[in-house]
Amino acid sequence: MPAKLTFPTHLTKPSPPWSGLLVLPRGSSATAMIQAPAGFLMRTIEGKKCRTSSSLFDEFSRALSFPEYFGHNWDALEECLADFEWLPAKGYILLISDAQAVLPDDEEEYETLLEVLNDAGEAWSKGQTADGRSAPFHVVFAVTEQDRSKRHRWELEEFGSREQERSRKNPLQKRSTTSKLKPARK
Repeated sequence: MPAKLTFPTHLTKPSPPWSGLLVLPRGSSATAMIQAPAGFLMRTIEGKKCRTSSSLFDEFSRALSFPEYFGHNWDALEECLADFEWLPAKGYILLISDAQAVLPDDEEEYETLLEVLNDAGEAWSKGQTADGRSAPFHVVFAVTEQDRSKRHRWELEEFGSREQERSRKNPLQKRSTTSKLKPARK
């Protein structure tokens, strides 16, 4: 039976789930809870700037320095997320802060976002990227305990802060964090 991975270790592996929910305790910050491993690129996407699909495309483009040819639509987002020729790294972690604010009034568009992120993670895991290499690609939706209830359906595996506290106290103890992500787009 394979060893179960902690959340921080999971982020270093090219395996699903590629997107997860991190519930932050009151007064903590996601950037303090997640550290990018050596050689990894971690970029923060501000959820409060992703209230519409148009503003989401702008924020992803800004945070990830998308090329000028980025088409500001779902297909173009998926294409750029499976490329990163301009951002070479051993692996990629996208941290979405204030995740409750991402597409709050459009569940269909939110589900499309989850599908695009899942497809990008799968492409990176299978070497189906622009340069044909395999690398870890994960997206962490960070939300505070008090803001978690602002979205009724997250459709994400939850990675709670309690698990991280346990893994820091006892680094030999392994916790399971992987499960299948439900398909989002029909």
